[in-house]
Parts: sequence; C-alpha cells; structure tokens
Amino acid sequence: MSSERISPPQSGEGDHPTLTVRIQDAPDGTSIVAIAGELDLSTIPRVQGPLLEQITQRPAVLIDLSGLSFIDSSGMAILIQALRGANGTRVRILVASDSQVGRVFSIAGVSDALPVFTERALALTWAGNHDRENERPES
Repeated sequence: MSSERISPPQSGEGDHPTLTVRIQDAPDGTSIVAIAGELDLSTIPRVQGPLLEQITQRPAVLIDLSGLSFIDSSGMAILIQALRGANGTRVRILVASDSQVGRVFSIAGVSDALPVFTERALALTWAGNHDRENERPES
C-alpha cells in the first residue's frame, strides 16, 4: 500500500515562486519526492528538509522533477548535496523529456554526473535494483 504526504504550496508573493513537495511511498520501500513549480534559492528551504529526511530513512529515493518548470544553480546544488549525503541510499532523478529542467541538466553536465531518467517506470526499477547499482542509466 502506498501513501502520500503533500506540503502546501508556497504561493508567490512578489518574486517568490510557487513550489509543492509531495512524498509518496512506493510498495518496494522506495520514496518518491515529487517537486513541482520552481526550485531556486527562495524555495530551497521547502525542499531541503523533506528530501534529506527521505534520503536518511529510505533504501531508495526517486526525486521526481517532472513537474518542475524552473531550476537554477542553487536548486542543482541541493540535488548534488542530497546525493553526496546519501550514504548508500540509491537516489535517482526523474525529469520530463524535452523540459527546461532537462535542457539545463544537459547543458550543465548534471545528467552526466547524476543518475537522471526521463521515464518514471525505468527510474523506479533502477532505484529498487541492487545488482545494477554501478551501471549508468540508459535513458
């Protein structure tokens, strides 16, 4: 049985963008942290706590950025920080194909350094597969 927890959206006041963080439990114990909206310096505090909490408590975490419309360098930095602090937890990143986030990851070389997927099913399979831990994703 899966469950879901949703943080209330942070509504924009002035230049502050909206961001929503949803945490879902997959049947295999993987946590799915779905981040939607804009991830930048002003919204990082909404993501950092829940994301790092899931990484320390779960065997695998899928960071679903398919609902993200914008990410800046500080957003990429929090993802890198999360992966560095994973201590053996399998962490995968999902981006929508042909999205602004995917293009930014490609230009910045993030998709070369982090396990980035464009297909949710493949990312979830990868997150739960211990035997393929050292292989690179094919998406």
